[in-house]
Amino acid sequence: MNPTPKKPADLLITNGTLLTLAKNSKRLFPGRRHRWKSNCRFRGLRKIASEYIAARTLEASGCLVMPGLVNAHTHAAMTCYRGMADDLPLMEWLNRYIFPAETGSDGDQVYWSTLLACAEMIRSGTTTFFDIVLV
Repeated sequence: MNPTPKKPADLLITNGTLLTLAKNSKRLFPGRRHRWKSNCRFRGLRKIASEYIAARTLEASGCLVMPGLVNAHTHAAMTCYRGMADDLPLMEWLNRYIFPAETGSDGDQVYWSTLLACAEMIRSGTTTFFDIVLV
């Protein structure tokens, strides 16, 4: 008798602590095997190794496995202005520093600042963002 063929998975995450954020459920499932599916849902919290074959396996011991973060308000092109006179009241900061700096910026500055913002968001677990562009 042939065993049941294993189902394909893109990624198998093993031995991490899972944070599901599901209603009425335990929030953490330490030490179990988990599979992340591209539709952003956790599937199969039990018997994963015997049911699935993954293209890639990630060992997550000591790590938290959770859905990606959402940043609902960014100004990605302003990343290069971080720390610029940021101890001032908002309107003074904007009028005396940010608006003049933005007036002198070009497409290269916007491109590289936005690229830096995206790299920082990816590194910190942000998978979705909404960028605010003032024109």
